[in-house]
Amino acid sequence: MVTWIHPTSIALMFFLIMLVIGSAIQWTFLIKLKKHHSILWVHAGKPTIINNGDLVSAWGTTRYLMNRDYNQSENGDGIRFCESFRGAMLYGYFLTASSVPIFIFSIFVFGWPEGLS
Repeated sequence: MVTWIHPTSIALMFFLIMLVIGSAIQWTFLIKLKKHHSILWVHAGKPTIINNGDLVSAWGTTRYLMNRDYNQSENGDGIRFCESFRGAMLYGYFLTASSVPIFIFSIFVFGWPEGLS
């Protein structure tokens, strides 16, 4: 089988693409939150790129957006900002998280592509 159409290669590509897209969305959100909405950044627990660098540690920020905890801040501009990023952040997080078991499942079921060894 051609290496790039091997199911594990496709799962790996999906994982890497979702990792890049999810990270870019999260980094953009965190940088803009801190720079333009510092009150909400503090309210969210001062998340940074460093301390949100993996799916486990990013859960706090994701949960903050998922539960709409930012509404408690009563900061109108910050609330609108969080609402504008909420969908992209949640989709990015959950699609990235779902790509991990898909990739692992593919390795166990289909094996590793010979051309990538």
